[in-house]
Amino acid sequence: MRVRALLIGALALAARADITDDLRSLVRQSLAGLEQSSKKIADYAFLRRAERKEYSSKGELRSTKSWLKRRELQDGFMVTRLVERDGRPIPESERLQNEQTLHKRLAELKALTPEQLQKRREENRRRERDEDAWLKEFPDALDYKLVGEETLDGRPALILEATPRPGYRPKNLRARVFEKVRGRVWIDKADSQLAQAEAEVFDTVNIGWGVLGRIDKGTRFFIRRKRVADNTWLPEQETVKFDARMMLVKSMHQELTTRTWDYRHRTETAAAASAP
Repeated sequence: MRVRALLIGALALAARADITDDLRSLVRQSLAGLEQSSKKIADYAFLRRAERKEYSSKGELRSTKSWLKRRELQDGFMVTRLVERDGRPIPESERLQNEQTLHKRLAELKALTPEQLQKRREENRRRERDEDAWLKEFPDALDYKLVGEETLDGRPALILEATPRPGYRPKNLRARVFEKVRGRVWIDKADSQLAQAEAEVFDTVNIGWGVLGRIDKGTRFFIRRKRVADNTWLPEQETVKFDARMMLVKSMHQELTTRTWDYRHRTETAAAASAP
């Protein structure tokens, strides 16, 4: 509440030197909410459409592919089914084969003890934490400036401009990208949650002196989240358009967009399934 009150006052007192620290604290708080969403989404059913566009090195569109998947509760477990590919229902033969694989997987999960299930969930969370460790540097790797307010989905949000923080040395190799990133962050005023963010790589970033990989200038990131319940914000759209090279061998020029909707908590889906 202290940080929120200071930020609201910052619109009239933007010249105060201590505002930068308050903004950084708010970004850190919103990042914590982002981490929590990865846990909460495990209890939600939804529809998700993923689209991948492939470009040539000259920026010409080569191909577009898409997948529609439905995540739902079945026998106490959340399962995911492929519904469409490239806008068309999957063939019946493929659907039946997928169902056989799914039932086999469910049988394996049902055979596990509660302790084994818990251990597996903890291992999955640990892998996710390790994979996203570089994101924890986001609040400290950039400087933030309050530039205004905007209403998103009927809710007021603060707009923060982000630029590289001079002198910051990344701890994680992947966090080097923050040295060449600028963008904006929208933070919901009431919940202090990340509502939207956009960023652009303004200069080429070499990972491991270019041996491990390279992210080229012009790569763009976008994320929008929505409030689906009290203090629960989940992804609505995520887009990344990038030019990159992996291990000095493969160059990639792609745009990946994921849209998610029709969120339903497992308690809602369970109640609907048991209704007469």
